[in-house]
Formats: sequence, C-alpha cells, structure tokens
Amino acid sequence: MSTVSTPQLRFSFLLREIENLSAVRGVRSLGMVLIRLAGLQAVNQSHGYSAGDQLLEDFGRRLRTIARPQDKVYQINGTTFAFLIHNPSHQGHAVLGAERIAREARVALELPTGRMRLSAHMGVSLMPESAADAASLLHQCERAVAESRELDEPYTVYTRELGTNLGSSSEQSAFDVDEVLQKNELELYYQPKVDLRSGRLSGAEALVRWDSPTNGIVSPGVFMPAIENSRGIHALFAFTLNAALRCACEWAHKVPDFKMAVNMSPGNLEDPDLIEAIADALGVWGLAPEQLVLEITETALMRDARTSALKLAELKALGVRLAIDDFGTGHASLSYLRDLPADELKIDRSFVAPVLSSERDRRIVGSVIQLAHAVNMEVVAEGIEDAEAMQVLLGMNCDVGQGFYFGAPIPADQFHAEWVARFAQSSKARA
Repeated sequence: MSTVSTPQLRFSFLLREIENLSAVRGVRSLGMVLIRLAGLQAVNQSHGYSAGDQLLEDFGRRLRTIARPQDKVYQINGTTFAFLIHNPSHQGHAVLGAERIAREARVALELPTGRMRLSAHMGVSLMPESAADAASLLHQCERAVAESRELDEPYTVYTRELGTNLGSSSEQSAFDVDEVLQKNELELYYQPKVDLRSGRLSGAEALVRWDSPTNGIVSPGVFMPAIENSRGIHALFAFTLNAALRCACEWAHKVPDFKMAVNMSPGNLEDPDLIEAIADALGVWGLAPEQLVLEITETALMRDARTSALKLAELKALGVRLAIDDFGTGHASLSYLRDLPADELKIDRSFVAPVLSSERDRRIVGSVIQLAHAVNMEVVAEGIEDAEAMQVLLGMNCDVGQGFYFGAPIPADQFHAEWVARFAQSSKARA
C-alpha cells in the first residue's frame, strides 16, 4: 500500500527515498510526478486553516487511490507532493498518472463552510531514461513544474531542452525576432472561447510560442521581456496578427460570429504605425474589423492611462473589438473602467478559480459581471477548469468561458479538426 508521509518532510528525505527505491531488486526505472498545488491561501483566508488542512488531507487520500501498491506518495512542505511510479512501462505511463492527478486536484471537497478545490501544476520525468540519479530526477521535475506554470498547462514532461536556463538575461537577449521569423520558429497556438449559454464556439485566443531548436517550445513569458522595449515587439505583433487573421479568415466562414483574439503589449500601444498596420492586415485577409479582438492587460493600460485611452479610442474608431485582459490584477478604478471604450472584460483566473469555495469571491465576480454589463461589455471568464465552475458563472450571467475545461491551447491544424470542424458541421445541420 502506498503511503502519504507527514507534511513537514524535507526534500532531502525525498532524495534518500528515491535512492533507496532505485536500489531495490527488480526496480528497473522510476517515474516521478512532482505536484505543486495552488489556491490554498485563498481557502485559508475564506474558510480557515483547518479547512485548508482538510483539503490537503483529502487530496493526499485521493492520490493513494491512484497509486498502485508498489507506488509511493509523499507530501513535502505542505502544498508539494511527489508521486513515485515503480517501473513505468513507458513515459506515457507517468503522463497518464499526471492526467489522473490533474482530475483529482479539481475535485471539490464538501465541508460545512462550503465547497472547496485546489488546482495543480506538475512536472514529470523518468530515471534512468532522462535523469541519471535522484538529484537530477528532482531537479528535472522542478524545471518541468516551472514550465507548466509558464505555459499554464496542468503538467509538463521534462525534455533535454528544458535543461537550459531560459530565465537568464543572456539567453533572453539571444531571442532575436528577425532571426526566429526567418527560421520559421514561431508558431501560434489557439485556445477556444465558448459561449456559456449555447455551448457553442464563439472564437479563439491566439497565443505565440517559440519552437526553439535548442530549447523546444518556449512560452512568451520567457522571451517577451527581452523585446518589450525594442522594435522587435512590433515585428512580433505583426507576425502574430497576420498569422491569426489568416486562420480567422478561414474559420469565420465556417463558424458563425467567430472572433479571433490577439494580445497586445504595452509597447504596441506606443507604436505610431499601429492603426495602419491593423487596418492593412484586416484588408489583406478580408476579415471584418469586428471579428478581431485586441486584448490588452489592465496593468498595461494603467502604465500610462491617458495615452492608453487615446490609443484605444483610435482602435475603436477602426471598428475592432477591445478587451481588457486579466481584470482584477491591476489597479484600475471602476470609474476608469466606465470611461474605457472596451467591448470585453476578461476576469482573471485568480478570481474565477475560487468561485466554488468562497462566497466572497463569488460576490466579487458577480459584481464585476453586473458592472461590465451595465457599461455594455461582454464578460469572459478565464481559467474555468470544471463543469461546476462553469455552471456557477453561467448562473451569474457570464457570457463567455475560457479554460482547460473547454480546451488547452493547441496548434492551428488541431484546433481546426477539434473545434472548427465540429461547429461547422453542426451549423450546416441546422441550416
């Protein structure tokens, strides 16, 4: 029977356990899933520390139901768990474990104080296939956890490319937009946005990824800081805009009212040629302006509120839709929100995640939805991870949902096959 150890164990203990297990006769390999839970602080604040402890204990018990008798589960430093798999048949065995753990992390626990849940980011690696020893196995899983957070994925499998420290300033500066464009190393992934009332596809958000030949798939959180204040930010936006509109042009013919969302950085708002570049791209790809949604974060808007408002007014005059992204994480006042010429308000996932467990957060989200509707904004909830959260948001009259419950970001061909084709067929069937 697998066991959960006491919450105060240190990683040094885990390293010794890995070394001991790998030395056991008959153990040819070990797979490890390192699990970092998120959301405990919100639970503690809303329901008390005893409720948070109970939630962790419940998660540990559910991990034991996943583990085979020869597998082991350890709890390290409270919100960190390690799941050791004896003799995984292949990498997919460990990945399957991570997928099952992700589902268990989303299961709500019923307590007198309400329904509570956590979310998880995980890193997966194998020894000796990838790691030579216990320390390397743990380090690789740590790197994979960090990547899963960066990509906003539930888990990431360690690869050799992740071994490079992409966080260093020297490696950030190695990202050259012109060079990666010339080598065709940039790719867009698309995450579906779903109308909560009808359940139909309403659009997609385009997310850029760098397919580095030495580092694999790299998220923009790594390379964007290096180019934010350079001309490279304009070249990157031009690529993203045109690649997204090329797909949107095809998909909009098949899915009624399809809208493509493209992210803008603060540096883009300072580009004097921004309006002309967007108008030209719309003309080239033959897309109506209202089918393009430009997303700008609340924090970016507040960096220079006056300049941002003027630029947004110019964009609005062009006819495109404007969305305030990650609302709730910045410092925008309600009066500022009222004055912005925006069409959509995206509620940040940090507010969406606790709606099932926190009455306070439900009231905040409900109030934001009412406010947005009062100023004729459509509301998009980010980070929806299960049907229960979707139903709560639907009950609050939220308009659109986005998150892993509907689908993770995927390449264009996969998005077309899994989303566009499905809703194109259903629309034909009703015609």
